[in-house]
Amino acid sequence: MKSHAVPEIANDLAETTRKDMIGALAGVLDDVYSLMIRTHVYHWNVEGPLFEPVHNLTEAQYTAMFAAVDEIAERMRALDGKPAVKVNGFPTGVSNLPDAQPAEGMIADLVQRHEAVIRRMRKAVAAADEVDDVATADMLTGLIARHEKDAWMLRSTIRR
Repeated sequence: MKSHAVPEIANDLAETTRKDMIGALAGVLDDVYSLMIRTHVYHWNVEGPLFEPVHNLTEAQYTAMFAAVDEIAERMRALDGKPAVKVNGFPTGVSNLPDAQPAEGMIADLVQRHEAVIRRMRKAVAAADEVDDVATADMLTGLIARHEKDAWMLRSTIRR
């Protein structure tokens, strides 16, 4: 069988630009993956009068984030990157359970973490806009809207 050369990427984004965007996306991937895991852990461990609504809401959110991390990782691959994650915000050792707290504390923690993800994504969108990486900017813009909605829904759960 004849071997063919693999064509170089020719999408009008310079190699250094692609590497910069891969780096920005790697940080986003770490943050979203970590938030997805934290959300799943809270889903398993919520108790009290808010159990059912928080249990259902967190399930919908971690499921959507699972799809999002796949989309982010695939964008990194399209830019010729190799996605990997660092799970941030968990203690080392046997347990990855965040500090025990009432449902309201879990929700407040998730709101703050969604908003941190949003801030990182906005910076990545600005970087993508500077180099005319419209595909990355578009993807992240849609994900920002999702995280803003998730934060609003969580915040509304505990608003009095």
